[in-house]
Amino acid sequence: MKTVAIIAKPHAENVVNLLEEIVKLLDESNIEVLYDKRAASILNLSNHSSEEDIREGSDLVIVLGGDGTLISAVRIVGDKEVPIMGINMGRLGFLTEIRAGEAVNMLKNVIKGDYCAENRMKLHCDLFENKQSKFATDVLNDIVINKGALARMIDVELFIDDHFVNSLRADGVIFSTPTGSTAYNLAAGGPIIYPTLNSIIITPICPHSLTHRPIVVSRRSKIVVVMKNSNEQIYLTCDGQIGQKLKNNDIKLNITQSSHNVKLITPKNRSYYSLLREKLGWGIK
Repeated sequence: MKTVAIIAKPHAENVVNLLEEIVKLLDESNIEVLYDKRAASILNLSNHSSEEDIREGSDLVIVLGGDGTLISAVRIVGDKEVPIMGINMGRLGFLTEIRAGEAVNMLKNVIKGDYCAENRMKLHCDLFENKQSKFATDVLNDIVINKGALARMIDVELFIDDHFVNSLRADGVIFSTPTGSTAYNLAAGGPIIYPTLNSIIITPICPHSLTHRPIVVSRRSKIVVVMKNSNEQIYLTCDGQIGQKLKNNDIKLNITQSSHNVKLITPKNRSYYSLLREKLGWGIK
């Protein structure tokens, strides 16, 4: 391990002290450090590395922040399946599993090559308007189609592997990875899926009919969504951070498994079930 990139949330509590400890350890280990703009600002550094430098030059990416910060790091890394070590400086933290108090000791083990990493699948979406490709991206958590604040329910037709599934009237629909099953999908009543399983969860948001329920399909499924509301405000949101306003045209969305994974470093001494108990408060009376 020669080069480590650091991506950090500037206003996280106690982030300065922890970042300084991490940098000291990396320096003592003769490892070059690349700082994104946010991490550089925390240490009052005048220079920072570009996203391209981080993507092409990192052997490890350390994220200090919450799940949103980690998702932004996944976008920076792109198709480079470099290990990502997420340190939870936020509140919920399903993705940033490593506690701040254990981060330095765990990093020592990572530097020695003694760590566990999980491959998490991503989804790929292609947006077409009038049969022309307008937007494409990969996501770690979810792809969401929803209506504007004052718009009526949206109408979509859902196809899986060229088979018609149903016509859905709802406030929206979520297409989630297992990793993203504890995000918007969970809030909308979707199931929790073990994060290393390879599947796609489809969850309606406030459907007009109670018979429209979440379903889980194979990762190999090719999903096509056809929009029917030509005069309503409809939005496409990817991982809650980037989005598109869908115009009043012939709109179609293709969703498949991405050809690239995300490699997340996880604590050896904790299971996913203990994470669920901790974050969701299971067993608290």
